[in-house]
Amino acid sequence: MMTPSTDFVLWVILACVAAPHTLNLGHNARISTLQPFLLGAIALFGTGDALVLSAVSMIYFALVSRPRLPLYKSLFNLGNTMLAVGAAGAVFYRLGGRTGDVSSPGGLVAFFLAVIAFFLVNTGLVAVAVGLEGRLDPFRVWFEKYSWTISAQLAGGSCVILVGTLRERLGTQVLFMMAPFCVLSYQFYRLYFSKAARAAHKT
Repeated sequence: MMTPSTDFVLWVILACVAAPHTLNLGHNARISTLQPFLLGAIALFGTGDALVLSAVSMIYFALVSRPRLPLYKSLFNLGNTMLAVGAAGAVFYRLGGRTGDVSSPGGLVAFFLAVIAFFLVNTGLVAVAVGLEGRLDPFRVWFEKYSWTISAQLAGGSCVILVGTLRERLGTQVLFMMAPFCVLSYQFYRLYFSKAARAAHKT
């Protein structure tokens, strides 16, 4: 077995810290701050390491989340995340992406399309599951609850590009830049949904 690099271990720790921070979108749909770490692992460490990260972070999330999710939902989240990571990794590397390269023109295009692939697989499968569970139209669930979150995915991808580019010059410490991005994203969406809920209550 290969010994994981210090960078990857740090990335896993940061991802596990981010994993429990989710926001409820209604109908059992949630948005998480974990996605940028999964996308970053694909481009910076490789699909294999990204799959390990997805498994570790989702198991950690299942253990620490409150309220505790039923086992079948935890298993679905694990399988869904790993499928999305596998699909995004396949897109990135089959389109010419190289591990650690998010700054060359080819690497940027491959990574951008990988972000789109991750978004479609991840949100699409969740929308189908939520729709079946609630007897709702899956496409309507996806359109209302998840389609707009592509902006967050692209923002996370942009932060990965910045971290990856600076990592080549400055080293491991730049990986910590992902933490404030996730904190700010979480706080922004938390305040947004809180205000939206109050506005809906008044009307």
